[in-house]
Amino acid sequence: MNLPFLMQGLLRPLHGADPTPWFILIGIAAAVLFVIGWRLADVGASRIRAGVIGRRRLRAAATAEVRTRALMSELCPHGWRAQITLFGPGDELPGGAPATHRVALDWAELQDRRRGVAVVRRVWASSIGEALEAMVADRRTDETLEQIERSAVPEGTLWPDL
Repeated sequence: MNLPFLMQGLLRPLHGADPTPWFILIGIAAAVLFVIGWRLADVGASRIRAGVIGRRRLRAAATAEVRTRALMSELCPHGWRAQITLFGPGDELPGGAPATHRVALDWAELQDRRRGVAVVRRVWASSIGEALEAMVADRRTDETLEQIERSAVPEGTLWPDL
């Protein structure tokens, strides 16, 4: 947009005489208000975009948690527990923790009510979403190994821990 042309058109009176000071002030005020309005509309649009992105991110995190709860409920029929620990930049990581991963997720598969905890594991990740996915993958690996053990026992092959 060419502001000098706009101002020249606004400042030239219709009857051809020199513009009056009031006419000049009105033209300048109109141009300033137009620029301010344009900028406010741009700021408002960016805030709307930021709000939409924030809501999408929050919805994705909630969906990941719901999906993880459903999958773990299927994989652990007697129940399970999880605890997420976040380590900040100044926090000292426990021994054996990867330096790039700042999220620890400790999870436990429960047996029936009388026997208590069956399995306790810890997974490390760089985000909570990755930690939830790692927990589900870890439990799926356990289930696959359990299925292999169950299928090998009827064939007569004994595992060392049986």
